Amino acid sequence: MVAATEVIESMTDRKPVIAVTMSTSRQGMGVVTELCKTNKYKIRAITRNTKTINALELARLNNVEVVKGDLLDAASLNKAFEGASAIFGNTTPTKGWKIFRGSIVRDYEIEQGFNLINQVKIAYEKGHLQHFIFSSISKPKDPLKNEPAPGHFTSKWDIEEYIKRMDLYKVSTILRPVSYFENFENKLSGYSLSSNIFPGIIGENYKWQTIAVEDIGKWVRGILSKPNEYKNQALNIAGEELTGREMANTLRKVIYSERIKTKYVMIPRLAIKLLEYDIGVMADWIERAGYGADMNKLKKIQEDLNIFPTSLEKWLKARIGKNNKTIRTCSKHKVSYS
Repeated sequence: MVAATEVIESMTDRKPVIAVTMSTSRQGMGVVTELCKTNKYKIRAITRNTKTINALELARLNNVEVVKGDLLDAASLNKAFEGASAIFGNTTPTKGWKIFRGSIVRDYEIEQGFNLINQVKIAYEKGHLQHFIFSSISKPKDPLKNEPAPGHFTSKWDIEEYIKRMDLYKVSTILRPVSYFENFENKLSGYSLSSNIFPGIIGENYKWQTIAVEDIGKWVRGILSKPNEYKNQALNIAGEELTGREMANTLRKVIYSERIKTKYVMIPRLAIKLLEYDIGVMADWIERAGYGADMNKLKKIQEDLNIFPTSLEKWLKARIGKNNKTIRTCSKHKVSYS
């Protein structure tokens, strides 16, 4: 007679393995936790340090195995990808802040991306890997006004081209998110998200496409539910398309106090470029070319994939303090990217 625990273990073993790179990053955490909810997969959460608070949090989730892996260490990726039927790949240009450079280093991200794709290729040739999802960044709404694009955009787009050169596009889905809501959280004096201030990097009347970082996980979960329909595709994804003034009005609605006057405040472009030059270039790019997510098309795809996007209003409500006046901020970075 087979013990009940053995039956459970056997069932667990039959679940497809999904490997998630940079699992303790904002995107990675969202992907792992969203996939965990489905109870359909065995999730291999890859991180450089398995002892961090985020890594230990992931290790407590059902069907999640936290393993050591570094995008700059090919051997560790090769081991982490062994037997995976799908891989979620994510890279970062952030490499510690330096004066006159900021924290964004394009070549650093390119090296990660090429290492990643090389190991995805090896995993695919072994015959087990069926699907690769890569997190890139949205292409422009107006391609004719694309240049100059920020370096941390072109690095991801160059990785996309490498996916094609390695003949992996046929088994890949490329998700291209826009700016994150989380980018509004910063600690710049006078420009921090609060009941009075909604900070931004572009003029108040420009349309700005944004998304909650946790929604990347929803998209990955949805794509994995219908892989054959979304392979060989790239999707610009967004949750909202609002002007700065409309964002401030959303915050005002959430605060709902006649005594508090909420306004949109644009961080001076020169200050941005001094702190993070590439973010300043990104601000120029958003005003000139704009993110290119087709909001009407996305609504149909979201219905197909059972995705309920997080609205800016809902995201803001989650950050309202107990006294209903103060917005909590948690970012350690002066200026966020993407």
